[in-house]
Amino acid sequence: MKADNRSPQQKFKPIKKIPEDNGSIIPTKRLSVALLGNPNVGKTSIFNALTGARQYVGNWPGVTVEKRIGIMYHNNIEFKITDLPGTYTLSATSPDEKIARDFLLYESPDIVIVISDAINLERSLYLLLQVLELRGDVILVINAIDEAKKSGIYIDKAEVEKHLGIPIVLTSAVTGEGIPELKNIMSKMKEGKVHVHYVFDHELEEEISRISSILVARRELKNYDARWLAIKILEGDAEIQKLTGIEINREFSQELAVTRYRFIKQILRDAYSRKTKTKWDLNTAIDHVITHKFLGLLIFLIIMYSVFQLTFSFGAPFSSLIEEVVEGLAGFFSSLIPVQWLSSLISDGIISGVGAVLVFVPNIFILFLALGILEESGYLPRAAFVIDRIMYAMKLSGRSFMSMILGFGCNVSSIMAARAINEPQERITTILVSPFISCSARLPVYVLIAGTFFGAKAGLVVFSLYILSIVFTVLSALFFNKLLYKGKPAPMIMELPRYRRPTVKSLLIYTWNRGKHFLEKAGTIIFAASIIIWFLSYFPSAGNVHDSYAAILGRVLEPLFRPIGFSWQIVTSLVFGIAAKEVIVSTLTMFYSTGANLDGGTLTLVNSLTPPTAFAFLIFVLLYVPCIATLVVMKNETGSLKYLIISVVYSFTLAYVMALLFSFIGGYIL
Repeated sequence: MKADNRSPQQKFKPIKKIPEDNGSIIPTKRLSVALLGNPNVGKTSIFNALTGARQYVGNWPGVTVEKRIGIMYHNNIEFKITDLPGTYTLSATSPDEKIARDFLLYESPDIVIVISDAINLERSLYLLLQVLELRGDVILVINAIDEAKKSGIYIDKAEVEKHLGIPIVLTSAVTGEGIPELKNIMSKMKEGKVHVHYVFDHELEEEISRISSILVARRELKNYDARWLAIKILEGDAEIQKLTGIEINREFSQELAVTRYRFIKQILRDAYSRKTKTKWDLNTAIDHVITHKFLGLLIFLIIMYSVFQLTFSFGAPFSSLIEEVVEGLAGFFSSLIPVQWLSSLISDGIISGVGAVLVFVPNIFILFLALGILEESGYLPRAAFVIDRIMYAMKLSGRSFMSMILGFGCNVSSIMAARAINEPQERITTILVSPFISCSARLPVYVLIAGTFFGAKAGLVVFSLYILSIVFTVLSALFFNKLLYKGKPAPMIMELPRYRRPTVKSLLIYTWNRGKHFLEKAGTIIFAASIIIWFLSYFPSAGNVHDSYAAILGRVLEPLFRPIGFSWQIVTSLVFGIAAKEVIVSTLTMFYSTGANLDGGTLTLVNSLTPPTAFAFLIFVLLYVPCIATLVVMKNETGSLKYLIISVVYSFTLAYVMALLFSFIGGYIL
């Protein structure tokens, strides 16, 4: 069912062009597939199992909610699979629900796959029935069947198919059970007609028939299913009422929901059986410890400390190896190219500048791997549950925490994820404080400075910065709420997913999809910034950095930072770091390195800062002005320049005051 009167904002087009094929596969047919399901049903795992590494990430047109597209080849058919946001209904009351429904309604994919949870099948079937009211070419995947068997759950697949009239596949994303069967069914799927397998009460059916007869007569609505439109009108769907021009005095949403659940209970009564629990299982016992008011917070801190210690210590040998390669390449081109300025550009500017950031790639990927384990295993939602008590005291909720925790990867993702927060005040506050979450771009700076000045305590120093990140985020949230808003947030209601054993494949895909962003920046923003920094530090004095344009810029601003103890080199690196925080490392490397030797300037750097001033510098990097990409997204998401200005002024002021304070008291601590 495809609408002809959709606006450009309603049309869905991939952000990145997907390759036709890989050269060895010539598809005879191309089909589009929508993957839909509740949160925490294993939808991402099924998506990974079907598409593997053939995945692309972009944003939905008109909104900054992330979308993923994957390609699968099977039986000479190319399937373009779109992973829709997790949702419980198609009511379009939240951005995620609207995206999912609009994609089904306007893009009209060839196949819709609804992923359900074998343990909580009732909740998943409600979404399925709403999809079936819209269209009939649907496959129901009942996932986590291995866990269901362990829990004593039996599902009669044939009985479910008899009730629903659509293909049913029992799968396990962990073991791979059912995935080949799902691929085969997708290949044989034929176009289905919109159908509903149950009827509503007499009064409702009369209303549906009455409204449907009106809608059928309208030519502009011929591409929509009249019965589905009538049901949405009776549910009080404002968007559909506006589309059709029909409004009703009374909503029937409760009566419609009762009928759906009555049909679901009939299915479960005939096809679903479960042994009664007589005692706690291991998962329940673990949950009582991990989500405990006090123990849960302690466990969270221990886990996060272990993650950052692992990131620093385990990544060190790999970073040293990359550093040796970079130094070798820089030295090779330095001796090979006779023209001095070109030799300096290639070796000191491009290779040393970009290489100084690439040195920290192992640390970045190890961090994402650790976070992937925490997310895939089901721990992060429990961490949000524990932190919710603290967040609520600051007039935020665990919803904000779930958004903010994405900021450990990139603040842009954190701000984008805030769209899922319904309360406007909580959403704006979350956007304003998200830049204080320490993103992966800051990690290279932490590792460089901590490793240079704090030796064996480097891991502890990096961990303390992440703790300070959370502290300043929470305190800033309290400040903005008191300054801009009044009142309390709505309590967070969330379902904790079951613990799952992360698969190697899922972890590798998770780590790569998030870590490659760092590599892309190294090949674009940091590459360009390295050339600009080299130009400013080489001219007009033909390589004498102390008389360069960069030195002039740094010395102009140096008096402002002299109370903290920052030299002009440090100040200039902070200015360039507004483009991207990784550029700070490139800048310091160019200013302090000797020729192609990245370690040559370590002694000079050590002599330029004391340990307290070095830590004050790290605090400043943590808190000061967000990168340009973050500022742009912040402006787009809030729709106001006011909040961007507030963020810049507040973050710079806070960074300056805290760095100045610590430069004075740091000597008593370090």
